[in-house]
Amino acid sequence: MTSAEKYVYWRILADYDIETAECLIQGRRWVYVTFICHQAVERLLKGMHVYHTKKETPKTHNLNYIFNRIAKEPSFIETFGEADRYISQKDEYIEFMADLMFYYMSDYPFSYKKVMDRFIEEETAMDIYHQTLQILDWLKSFQTEPIPH
Repeated sequence: MTSAEKYVYWRILADYDIETAECLIQGRRWVYVTFICHQAVERLLKGMHVYHTKKETPKTHNLNYIFNRIAKEPSFIETFGEADRYISQKDEYIEFMADLMFYYMSDYPFSYKKVMDRFIEEETAMDIYHQTLQILDWLKSFQTEPIPH
């Protein structure tokens, strides 16, 4: 597969995830709304990573780590390093990605003590969902839609 085809794969997954979040909202499954929002952003970032680096994505769920790797790539810097939409919103979205990491659900033993943290209110879930839609649009604004061969 080409890096463009891999990007399309990851973007399809991210779009599917955000559609799943909408189903979870209807079902009032707030903790899963926030988790799937994290997944959507992670998958879009992983697609962008493959596209810009021509390498497979690192095995991590750390959104800022992935984004910062993309932002250091010469192809990204050449195209977007001075772009107003990048500079003006970067700090806001970097902060949101750090916050979104809180909602990544771990089932590892060290998470036993934090079981109550999993319960999220509707207002928080909806806020995360709407911010996720904004960041997905922002990230997509950097990506020319590749046509896989």
